[in-house]
Amino acid sequence: MGGRGARRFVVAVTVFVVLLVAADRIGLYLAERTAGNTIQSSQKLSDRPAVQVSGFPFLTQLAAGDFDQVTVTARDVPVGERVHLLDISRIKVVLHKVTVARDFSRVSAQTANATASVSFAELGRTLGMDVAYAGGGRIKATKKVTVLGDTVQASVTTRPALVDGALSFTATAINGAGELGDQVTSALNSVFDLAVPLQGIPFKIRVRSLQVDGSGMHIAFTGSHLIYSG
Repeated sequence: MGGRGARRFVVAVTVFVVLLVAADRIGLYLAERTAGNTIQSSQKLSDRPAVQVSGFPFLTQLAAGDFDQVTVTARDVPVGERVHLLDISRIKVVLHKVTVARDFSRVSAQTANATASVSFAELGRTLGMDVAYAGGGRIKATKKVTVLGDTVQASVTTRPALVDGALSFTATAINGAGELGDQVTSALNSVFDLAVPLQGIPFKIRVRSLQVDGSGMHIAFTGSHLIYSG
């Protein structure tokens, strides 16, 4: 009887633990979706972002209303102006020292770090041409320009940079510029004579740095004392 009773006790404890873990995971799933809805509404996103709450168990953190880290990932986020609208392929926001309402209708974070990715395909759509990586943090594009009835196709390279919080382009160079003539050269230089404001990006974060590599542009952001309320 003693052995049988012990086995029953172990089984009962195991079932209880499994139910607790299941309840914790279900609570986490529902909370992440609700937090996503809150952030989507707060930041006027077209789709609900993915939310990942770190730490285990979830329910004990919820009881305290405090979380060390919450990660929010949104895709296809438009920024800039209608004339030069840029679509951010993915933005990942890591919130630190987070406090929430019990129903996740309000999410507050003491600090945040974020990274955003922009593909060359999307950058090309914004610029109206095909764009590729040229190495050394530069991009290249081939552009047809018509001047005085003559159409010339030329290759242009430039360096994406942050200027006053906007995506701009510097150190533009035209291959064979000396053979193209002043009017053609001027027209090609104007291809990258634009700036895409990044201050209006969602999540109330501010731009910090920009890097370019073979996979696209990568922009870093930071933020503090953030509140998202649906």
